[in-house]
Amino acid sequence: MLSRMRFIYWVLGVFVAMLALVSIARSSEFNLDYIEDPVTLRAYTGFSSVSQGGTIPVAVAVRIGGHWHINAHEVNDEYLIPTSISLETAPGIDVRKIIYPNATEKRLSFSDKPLALYEGEVFVGVLIGVAKDFPLGDTTVVATLTYQACDNEKCIAPVNEPLVIPFRVSPPTEAIDAIHTEIFSKINFGLTSPPTTSDDGAGIREGTLSRLIATKGLLLAFLTVFIAGMALNLTPCVYPMIPITVSYFGGQSRGKSSRTVFLAILYLLGMAIMYSSLGLIASLTGSLFGSALQNPYVLAFVALVLVGLALSMFGFYEIRIPAKLSNVAGTSKQGAMGAFFMGLTVGIVAAPCIGPFVLGLLTFVGESGNPALGFSLFFTLAVGLGLPFVVLAVISGSISKLPKSGEWMEWVRKLFGGILLAMAVYFLKPIMASWLYALVLGLVIIACGIVLGFVVRSESTAPFFRALRRAIGIIGPILGLYIIFSSTILFGTAEEIGIKWEPYSDDMLAKAKVEGRFVLIDFSADWCIPCKELDHKTFSQDDVVKATEEFVRLKADLTQAGSEANVRLRKIFRIRGVPTVIFVDQDGNEREDLRVVGFVDAKEFLSRLHSLKAEAI
Repeated sequence: MLSRMRFIYWVLGVFVAMLALVSIARSSEFNLDYIEDPVTLRAYTGFSSVSQGGTIPVAVAVRIGGHWHINAHEVNDEYLIPTSISLETAPGIDVRKIIYPNATEKRLSFSDKPLALYEGEVFVGVLIGVAKDFPLGDTTVVATLTYQACDNEKCIAPVNEPLVIPFRVSPPTEAIDAIHTEIFSKINFGLTSPPTTSDDGAGIREGTLSRLIATKGLLLAFLTVFIAGMALNLTPCVYPMIPITVSYFGGQSRGKSSRTVFLAILYLLGMAIMYSSLGLIASLTGSLFGSALQNPYVLAFVALVLVGLALSMFGFYEIRIPAKLSNVAGTSKQGAMGAFFMGLTVGIVAAPCIGPFVLGLLTFVGESGNPALGFSLFFTLAVGLGLPFVVLAVISGSISKLPKSGEWMEWVRKLFGGILLAMAVYFLKPIMASWLYALVLGLVIIACGIVLGFVVRSESTAPFFRALRRAIGIIGPILGLYIIFSSTILFGTAEEIGIKWEPYSDDMLAKAKVEGRFVLIDFSADWCIPCKELDHKTFSQDDVVKATEEFVRLKADLTQAGSEANVRLRKIFRIRGVPTVIFVDQDGNEREDLRVVGFVDAKEFLSRLHSLKAEAI
């Protein structure tokens, strides 16, 4: 009896074991793929932090394993469950935009037509906004991704998978870095996306030199850079260089023509070395090209050089190199050091010269990380920029060789001295109050007019020369008084009669996006000559003002380019030089193909405005 019971238990045990094995086998046959999750999630932020009142882009990486797929956000069959994301946020945090990836269409065994789905790894973009009064420090939002995973034959039940997204809220003055740029280059966040290389617009400008070197070689690349440098002479950035060049070489009252040419070449060499050095530094450090002119010490140095040279032309002293150096270099080369030094000074003045090609050169040199190649390219650009000034220097230096020049040359030297004094005041404008600048410049012009018209004597009795002296003696004081009492010089009234700009703020940009309005952002600086020219000749035109009335018009002042707030702006909008004007569509995305770098006239600017509006229709 006992043996029989043991046998029965043994049979039952074997039966249970067989059932278990069959169950496991069936489970393995149908459900082995379900043992591991077919989808895993991970979150990335695009910036190191988000400022109060700002926005931060988030990328949710959806990794779909093996032979699985999930349905796209927009499905093409009503019985399919779409992939979607929702966020649970705290008060003061809101979701501004959700960007789903593009779907892949694929025919499956159970479908009669191709289905929209996601495979492999895709990224869902979320733009998160933070209120101005949101507490500083670490915070989180919880995202929930709803999806249904399927393979070629079957689907599993829909899943709501949560994901915690941490980020830090920082004060508006704190610098913010772009991070995870490779991931965010795959998501179009518009203005808030990290720097990327697009296939058009700025991307073409920035990549042209790279492609040129790769396909045509360095020789053609250097020739192209040289021609681009010469083209910069068509921009307003050369204005301050013209009177300095004419005054310096026009004041040379002796020497052969060959000596003038030699000094002009040294002048060009000094300018090219300074310009290329500043360009190389800007490229490799990410600083704003031309921003040396916002440094008060640099401005004071340039002004002192010009004042020193002006006083020499007025006859207070003669500028000579030390006797020991003169003996070594030879008497014929006494002016060589002075010409080279003046070239170095003018190189600082030329630094704000920028345009689309210079922007591309800055980007190429910064990305290449090759200082020798970078310096060579900027040096070639500067030679192209400065070559016309060699011709101007030779022509100016030939004044003293005109017939009977001795009768009036001393007067002409003092005229050039007066021009240099006015230029010295001009370069101090960024660090002077507007009223003080107008007062000092007006007094300089009044004094120069009186001295040149009535005090300085000349041996010349030619009627034309006497009429010229008297005209300057009368016009100078009148012009000086006008400047003092009107306090509007050169471009001073452009903002009053032109576009009414508002100071840039993240809040106004975000508000414009919510309201679906176009936005113009003008990046400028007090030391930027083309910026003033853009205000004076383009933004003051009635048709331009009228065409921009429906825009939110913001001006970002980058005079203090190194401030934390401006460094942040330059990183976000990728500003390498001024002036730069960007166009933002009604969805809050920049139209990079319309971006303005450097001076453009009213006709060209209107064309870009109309292109932006036409795309919105």
